Amino acid sequence: MLSLLLGMLMLVHNTTFADVDYDITNVNVHAHINKNGSLTITRSIDYDFDSDAHGVYYRQNLAKNQKLINQKVSVSTNNGKTIPIKAGNGQDNTYQLTHNNDGYRFKVFHNISEDDEVKVTYTYTITNAVINWRDTAELNFKIIGNGWDTDLDHAKVSVIFNQGKKIPDLKAWAHGDLGGHIDVNRSKGQVVLTDNNVSGDVGIELHAIFPTSITPLNKNIRNEKHKQAVISQEMKLAKEANEKRKRQQLFKTILAYASLIIAVFSSGLFLFKLILVKSFGIKPRKTSELPHNYEIPDVDPVTAQILDDGDYPDERAFTAYLTQLAGKNRIKIEKINDRKNYRITLLDPTVKQESTFLKEIFDQAGNGESFTTKKLKKTDLEDEFDDWQKDQYHKVQDEDLISRKYEDEIEKTSTQMKVSTFFIIVTFIISLFFASQMPIIPIIIAILGGLNFIFYFIYKRHTSIYTQEGASKVEKVRGFKKMLDDIGNFKMKDVGELIFWEDVMPYAVAFGLSKQVLKELKAEFGEKALQTYFTANTYYWYYGDLNHFEKSFSSSLSKSVGDSSSYSGGSGGFSGGSSGGFGGGSGGGAF
Repeated sequence: MLSLLLGMLMLVHNTTFADVDYDITNVNVHAHINKNGSLTITRSIDYDFDSDAHGVYYRQNLAKNQKLINQKVSVSTNNGKTIPIKAGNGQDNTYQLTHNNDGYRFKVFHNISEDDEVKVTYTYTITNAVINWRDTAELNFKIIGNGWDTDLDHAKVSVIFNQGKKIPDLKAWAHGDLGGHIDVNRSKGQVVLTDNNVSGDVGIELHAIFPTSITPLNKNIRNEKHKQAVISQEMKLAKEANEKRKRQQLFKTILAYASLIIAVFSSGLFLFKLILVKSFGIKPRKTSELPHNYEIPDVDPVTAQILDDGDYPDERAFTAYLTQLAGKNRIKIEKINDRKNYRITLLDPTVKQESTFLKEIFDQAGNGESFTTKKLKKTDLEDEFDDWQKDQYHKVQDEDLISRKYEDEIEKTSTQMKVSTFFIIVTFIISLFFASQMPIIPIIIAILGGLNFIFYFIYKRHTSIYTQEGASKVEKVRGFKKMLDDIGNFKMKDVGELIFWEDVMPYAVAFGLSKQVLKELKAEFGEKALQTYFTANTYYWYYGDLNHFEKSFSSSLSKSVGDSSSYSGGSGGFSGGSSGGFGGGSGGGAF
């Protein structure tokens, strides 16, 4: 009894693991039809891991009269090294193959670390994959199964018949998402299926018929005619898929005419309002009329961007805020590998009290003390970022630099412009499908859209969201930005030493000018002086990696916040439903 208890505990220990965070970026399947009716498959699966893992598994479900033989497994690692995986009992770089009534299950033991990219390749042969009927040979196979634990970013399947020789009578159909495509190349005796964003519970099914001369040694024989039944079945499924597409197209046509009427009506009301509007607000001078401003603005980089754009701050503004914190040694930014992945570490705990949004990033994308840009990319912070944008913008309003009254009026008009423009663009795009029958419709819509923009441009020239004080600060900010933009046209040493330009960098990030400022710093002060200064002040990432970090963090934050189906068995789109092929439920995951 003690031995039994110990065995049960070991079993639980070996089979229960924490959830693994990973993506399947690509599945490539190469299959060859053999003369004996078997199917030799090379199946490569690319994983991108965001957490540690013990290994991966793959299920190949089969019919009762089929077997999986001649199996081989290999793993390719980040550095391109291929490791043969041998059969074993759970040691690292071994695999176990188990069999039950549904089919076979590979369990591959390979220690995986966070951020690893791993390719696992399975090679095996399925017996009795093809049925030889009296009038045709048939392959009906769920070649990408519907039993995956996650969706597949991309999938490609290539099936070779008759060693790639010409097969005039080859016909094939595919079933899965309607966005997939099948290419039947009879001259090469090959079928290729491709699809993006394959649902893990849908997969891809291949149904093909071809001459029995391709599999003359096949013992899986049915003494019945079956060719017409296959064609009839696939014609029915293709018809259903195409009827679904037709219903979608009819809906689009009705929507096109309805949106055209709404667009014309809403555009007419919008133009009428613009004609009657009166001027309000203080318009700052054009940037071309402003002198260079060599003094750092008396507002922070986020506020500077808000004043310059007259809009909510974007991801670049928040990156500028992080840049400023790093420059003051309140956070630490460091590259953690060669894939442009960065780690941000908290040095001053009071930072989280000052910024609720930054606190949410540390807590949700990290462990409260640090986070990486890769993890940030996969964290949903849209609502939190919206709140941060609104808070920063409302602070500027509270200081009466931007008038709420003027802003509300312009926002209302801008919304009407966006709604009107949306309907015009949608209608114009849809009308292009009918341009050959009704060419006047896209022309009218294009003219209407042009009038919208012309009148809105006139409206913007005579209105402003800025108060008198706000317009004055805007001119100082834009004069400073103009100076940075023209930075190659004067000597930077005449403006200030490195300590001055260090304070300038967060503003350069907010304005999207950091790359050229760094370039001129190197040209003006010299590579050695910059390296010595920034290293001595623990700001080396400024000098060496700022532009890379800016792109990486802004990109991560941004992500945080028809073909027709073939009746004839030729190339075309996927059909819906299923043709009843074997292999349903196949798929895999990680543990």
